[in-house]
Amino acid sequence: MKKLLVGLFLLTLGASCLIGATAINPFAASPIERDILLSLRLPRVLFSAVIGAMLGLSGSVYQLTLKNPLADSFTTGAASSSALGAVLAIAFGLPVALVPIAALGTGLIGLITVYRLSKTNNVINPVTMILAGVVMNIIASSVISFAKYFFEDALSSIVFWLMGGFFVVDWSKLLLCAAVLLISYLLFTGRALHLNMLALDEHSAQTLGVNVNRLRSIAFVIATALVAVAVSHTGVIGFVGLIVPHVARGLFGSDMKQNLFFSSLLGALLLVLADAVSRSIIPGGAELPVGIITALLGGVFFLYLLRTRRERFWHG
Repeated sequence: MKKLLVGLFLLTLGASCLIGATAINPFAASPIERDILLSLRLPRVLFSAVIGAMLGLSGSVYQLTLKNPLADSFTTGAASSSALGAVLAIAFGLPVALVPIAALGTGLIGLITVYRLSKTNNVINPVTMILAGVVMNIIASSVISFAKYFFEDALSSIVFWLMGGFFVVDWSKLLLCAAVLLISYLLFTGRALHLNMLALDEHSAQTLGVNVNRLRSIAFVIATALVAVAVSHTGVIGFVGLIVPHVARGLFGSDMKQNLFFSSLLGALLLVLADAVSRSIIPGGAELPVGIITALLGGVFFLYLLRTRRERFWHG
């Protein structure tokens, strides 16, 4: 199954490079088509795969550490909080290099606020956490709306960016995001055994030698860094981190070493497919923002979870 999924992913990568406003035949490509393939399509497809893996990986960690199967960067408020920092950085005309830093800062502030609001007697209440995430989304959205109203010169850039997509891609952005993904993945897999223990109650995990608060804090920071870097480069692409961890758990079990890998792989696969659809669905070369596609998929999946799973999310 693992080899089949990896093979499917590689096949999808190759096919996505060839489809779009202009279909390319790799065996009879003109010089212009080869330039499009190598300079535009290839980095964009690879970039969408890396961003999808980042969002899938962060969603897997959020759902485990918060013990909430509805947790992801969107429902916890991490994406909107990160978007707030990036929007303010864009509105104030800060250097491009500072946009991810601003996104990380506000993303951490938002997630820490949600986390503290959701704890009662040192126990996380999943329902309260989702409600706190909704409130954080509302607050961040209101500030973003004010920024769109007040900073008219940056309005078009902000609106376009908030839709989420891969509109400006280069190899330097790809390498930066790939490095963040690789480092985060290695840090998580190195602690996979301890992360598995977080599925137990906190007392049992501490009895087994896990410093729950420290491990959870580290996981939060790394997961939010993944979200912040992704959001700062692509805008808000929601619900990837909600969908793929569920699919990974359903297909390959709850062991975190497996779940981290397959959540990353399925997240990459989902976003590569969504990007291919966004480049092909509208005739005439126009592109549909990827965030619209993932929001539609995520909303339907969210309703499915609420309707069919309810109390059976983790082990039912």
